[in-house]
Amino acid sequence: MKKPIVITEVTRMQAGRVCIAGYDQHGHCLRPVLPPPGIHETTLYSGAHAIIFPSAKVEFEFTQPAPQPPHTEDILYDPAAVRFAERQPEERWHKMLQATVFPGVAAIFEQPILTDPGHYVMDGQGPRSLGTIRPARITQVIHELSPENKWQYRLRFEDGTGAAFRLTVTDLAWRYCCDQQRLQGETPPHIAASLLHALQASEVYLRVGLARGWQKYPGRCYIQLTGIHTFPDYLKGRTFADFAPKDQ
Repeated sequence: MKKPIVITEVTRMQAGRVCIAGYDQHGHCLRPVLPPPGIHETTLYSGAHAIIFPSAKVEFEFTQPAPQPPHTEDILYDPAAVRFAERQPEERWHKMLQATVFPGVAAIFEQPILTDPGHYVMDGQGPRSLGTIRPARITQVIHELSPENKWQYRLRFEDGTGAAFRLTVTDLAWRYCCDQQRLQGETPPHIAASLLHALQASEVYLRVGLARGWQKYPGRCYIQLTGIHTFPDYLKGRTFADFAPKDQ
């Protein structure tokens, strides 16, 4: 079944793999997936040009739904049949994001949000794993080294209901943007302050999603920020590909 969707997130996973998702013309959220090892970042390109990125309309040959609650959006596709259609004009992109907004994070998942450590919901239940919110306040951008000497990308905010969160950002463009600035000599505190200023001066839409269970906590789906979109665009029309390391 050929169907175009507008991509709303491209997120970083492990070992060069990514997760993608978007909406069809009827407002249904779909997450194109492949069997293990999954989707590699190199397949987001056609030649030297990125064809799968947020705001792009991309046609997929979908083969079979593969829901695994709360990841009910999963659907298998043929990677050889992917075709870029167009990039959405800003007005249309803005309108689409507005149409996907939930009042708050809890409204997206419709199940209890648990904490300690982090924020998560339980695996195996719930109607969806992805949604959009308009944060009421963004209070902190965090870009620093963890005790394990790994770079952290986090955002502290309050949603429309006043609930406070401190979530990991897995948005590939956000991460590459931070990395590029750091490699160009900017300090992590300066990068964080600059991005916070950009967010606080913009209309912000946060894509909120659930990770899969992992070895330490197989029954927990941790909440993360899978996409950060702003008007005006903090990326100035660029995509993750404009910030990606050239030697990958």
